[in-house]
Amino acid sequence: MSRDYARRRGRILAHRETARGYFELQLGHSEPLIPPPRPGQFCAVLPPRFPSPLLRRPLAYSGAESTAFSFIYAVLGEATRDLAELQRGDEIDWIGPLGSPFPPPPGGKRPVLAAGGIGLGPILFLADHLADVGEEPLLILGARDKGCIPDIHTHPKVELRLCTNDGSAGIHGTVIDGITPDDLSGTAFYCCGPHPMMAAVHRLCEEHGCPCWVSMEEVMACGVGACQGCAVPVIPPDGLEGPAYRRACLEGPVFSSRDIAWPAKVS
Repeated sequence: MSRDYARRRGRILAHRETARGYFELQLGHSEPLIPPPRPGQFCAVLPPRFPSPLLRRPLAYSGAESTAFSFIYAVLGEATRDLAELQRGDEIDWIGPLGSPFPPPPGGKRPVLAAGGIGLGPILFLADHLADVGEEPLLILGARDKGCIPDIHTHPKVELRLCTNDGSAGIHGTVIDGITPDDLSGTAFYCCGPHPMMAAVHRLCEEHGCPCWVSMEEVMACGVGACQGCAVPVIPPDGLEGPAYRRACLEGPVFSSRDIAWPAKVS
């Protein structure tokens, strides 16, 4: 098990509601993180009212600097409701960086990034990182409606394409509706969001021969590979039969989409 992470307390530098039910929180720390957080990795935050809730909450990085990092989260339960009440200057106990990062696009392929719901955080971090190193990524963001689209600021080299289920902003439809035939030629896909959305992106990429990586965000207890509670079903290695699993917190959360045992498509 890797031990390349730290347990520290960070002070909140900024905290704002960025969309309906979504918040962006920036934490500062006194010393530079070594190694620094990379797109696709996450930190495990201790709930503000610990020990109830008892377990840490995994939150994917949405950005990182030498002595600060941020994440975007949705208020979904008791722990995140408590988190949303914290103010600038409050402190949080956290462990990180944890998990595997997204790999670079292979062979000069243009990166196409697809995000839905709370999957925006790691994808936004990846988009800005790729733009910083000279890529010109396409970011396709899906949401239920205009009110669920976070107020975000992307790198000038990032092409942003919005999709909403009700048509109130951007393309009327899902992330899949926002992918054009041109997006499936000479490209590599990166995806985070609801599992049905990622499965649909995977099938489209498999059909057109595009490499695709997905971030499998799961409920985690320990966040460091000890409890086995975040198992993801994967394709068994050659020669083996029966179910196989990998830990989202340690072997993931980023996987090649071709390694995941996706549920059968419902026709």
